[in-house]
Amino acid sequence: MLKHANAWMKWTLGTILLFFVTGCANVASNNAICDGTLRDRAAHAAALAEDGGDQSIQTGAALIRKLDAACGDI
Repeated sequence: MLKHANAWMKWTLGTILLFFVTGCANVASNNAICDGTLRDRAAHAAALAEDGGDQSIQTGAALIRKLDAACGDI
């Protein structure tokens, strides 16, 4: 019975470690997010300036400021 419990423990620990490794591998690249949203951020900023209401201008501007801070200015 001890061999069976020992094998089960090794399998369980191996599975847990595998979950940690795969969890780290699925993180999105900041560069990909910044590069992929560059044109959309510029278009959104222009649309907000042209015809956005007060609330959408405030929330959109806050969102763009945060993205620009993380990604660099457009």
